[in-house]
Amino acid sequence: MPAKSQKSRRPVQVQHPNQVYLRQMNATLNRKLKSIRHHLVVQQSDLQQHLMKMIQDGKEQSLGSKDNGNISDSPRVHYKQLKVLLITPTIERKGSANSILIEQSLRHLVQHVNEIKTIQSLADHTAGQDLDLILVLDGEDALSNQNLEALRTSSAKKAIWLSDQSDVKHMESIIPFFDYVFTQHSTQIPFDQDMVNVSCHAIPFPPNPTVFCPQVVGREYESDVYIIGDAHPGSCLFALATHAWLWDKRVRVEGQGWERFGTFVPVQPHEIREKLYNGTKLVVQDNSSVRRIMEVAACGTFQLISASSSGPLNTDDFQRYATFEELVQKLGHYWDHVDQRRLAASRALSYMKYNQSYLHKSLQLMDIIFQ
Repeated sequence: MPAKSQKSRRPVQVQHPNQVYLRQMNATLNRKLKSIRHHLVVQQSDLQQHLMKMIQDGKEQSLGSKDNGNISDSPRVHYKQLKVLLITPTIERKGSANSILIEQSLRHLVQHVNEIKTIQSLADHTAGQDLDLILVLDGEDALSNQNLEALRTSSAKKAIWLSDQSDVKHMESIIPFFDYVFTQHSTQIPFDQDMVNVSCHAIPFPPNPTVFCPQVVGREYESDVYIIGDAHPGSCLFALATHAWLWDKRVRVEGQGWERFGTFVPVQPHEIREKLYNGTKLVVQDNSSVRRIMEVAACGTFQLISASSSGPLNTDDFQRYATFEELVQKLGHYWDHVDQRRLAASRALSYMKYNQSYLHKSLQLMDIIFQ
């Protein structure tokens, strides 16, 4: 029998390891770029809606004033005609307000800003000066008697913007020298009958955008879940600590009562929080401060916060839970749906950028004082 002709076989191409690596890297970059483009489109849409709402609200107020014939008895203050004296700490402490960012924000709003340190003579900068506002930042540095006297005799409006570290109770002797007191949260607002003429408001400092921002971190900062809050018996976090959903995950914990759960990694005081926030996939917070919630959001990290937390209120840009069952349900949902988790984190990041910046907070402060 004649031998069967063998079919020509195509030689097997052996790919160089570098080509395989480049193809894998390109695929990874394409997935990330697609996700980034999607989030940018969402952020742009949110910003356009926000601007349109501001424009519409302005039109409605204008039309309402015309229809009702309501004209304010006092003329609106033009901020670009104001002069501000800003008094900042001699040595800025970690976690306090960033004086440079506040000064830059005020320069966008008013005509002139003169910044001095608490150790400098206040009288040298108030005598003969036509000042509209004297603003003291942080309140951690004690003001001398001479500076307090110069503050008292000045005809300018006086305000102090306290930091988290400021001890309000120990400052009750100097607070009456001010017309306005701004604190980080409402629990810091002083209540004293001797301060009936002092207007007190809670305006938290925004996170420093050069510190708390989306960034790539090393593997030593990575985790699956980062829990912030106390694990007291009967609490949602205590129940979560024993739930099976956490068994196969790397979990960092920060707060009291976690020492009984040996499988979790406790966060140490010296560890860099912004890197830990960026390195985790999901943050759970219970009764956290406004600052903590805003810092996590500014890093672009998804978080679930308790309904009782004093975070940014009345906004759908932050995901909340009211019960343990709701917490577990949302944890499972957002863990399985990565795109929805990233979208929610992007919305919170956009909210921080467009509604909680230093410029927005400085404008809020100016509106309270002058409008």
